[in-house]
Amino acid sequence: MIPEGASVTLVEPKYPVNVGHTARLVKNFGVGRLYLVRPKVDISVAAVYASHAADVLDRAIVTSFEQVRSENDLLVATTAVRASKRSNVIRRTVSPNRLNELLSSARRSSIVFGRDTTGLTNEEIQACDATTTIETDPAYRALNLGHAVAIALYLASRRRGTRRVVQSRQAREVFAQNLRELAVASKLPEHRVKNLLEVGRRLASSSSLTDSQLNLMTGIFRKAVATMNLQAVDSNT
Repeated sequence: MIPEGASVTLVEPKYPVNVGHTARLVKNFGVGRLYLVRPKVDISVAAVYASHAADVLDRAIVTSFEQVRSENDLLVATTAVRASKRSNVIRRTVSPNRLNELLSSARRSSIVFGRDTTGLTNEEIQACDATTTIETDPAYRALNLGHAVAIALYLASRRRGTRRVVQSRQAREVFAQNLRELAVASKLPEHRVKNLLEVGRRLASSSSLTDSQLNLMTGIFRKAVATMNLQAVDSNT
């Protein structure tokens, strides 16, 4: 089953058939909410392709990307374009086989799908908490939007192992910020510090750490930074 509180987000969908098929899939898999971010389609036309799921489109939340992010503790971006360099942190993906596990770690979560033709922008992927991709042939990686939603929801419905504990975005963000501050205090090279904030965020989101455990590690980072700063002051006096 799809984890309770999980939803689907379509960003600027263009073709009615894809929106209609997504609505049908949302109903097939018992997904609670469908977000439509700045849709470019006539919803009444999309309803023709939704079959018996036109009611899903009637209840769809037409909103902004920022509002989707504020209403959900975890966003999982989908992309066909994976990182070719290790430094491209936001496009380093987790397996879609972990979707159920990831979505289960938040009280409210959403799988985010990009535009029918161009997908999600780098800025939108960065605003998400994790990124996943469906393995396809390198000769033509991009799936049709409706097909991608079908595969992702099927995998998200497949529970593996035990349910993960719930995390909050706030705990992940504080953890990542303090990890970066520790790197700065440690005088690591700038190129290594540059992406550490994003690494920390995604490391936390893909882990099984509870908020309490993240906060414990954050406290250790803070004490380490304070000690290092005090030592630096003493050495200069």
